[in-house]
Amino acid sequence: MKTLKDLSKLSVLILFAGCAGPMGPLLGLGPGWDEVAGITVVAIVVALAYRPIRKLFSNRLNAADFASPQNIVRERYARGEISQEEFQRIMQLLSER
Repeated sequence: MKTLKDLSKLSVLILFAGCAGPMGPLLGLGPGWDEVAGITVVAIVVALAYRPIRKLFSNRLNAADFASPQNIVRERYARGEISQEEFQRIMQLLSER
């Protein structure tokens, strides 16, 4: 994650390089090209960070949506996959555990 932070800082610096004033552009690529380079770096950072961040949040969501056996049986009963007798028998078996 430290590398990701460093890349994001660098991309912000490159984005603002075109308006550096008397200091001159950061990369010296010429008018407009520093901004293009900055946007490219930002796009690369977002592309590299997207999958790990999505995985982090999806793991948290999956843990929160953990389906207990009772909930699964309730859903199957609600969809009509099992009869009332099967539902009651399975729920009783699960409650004995």
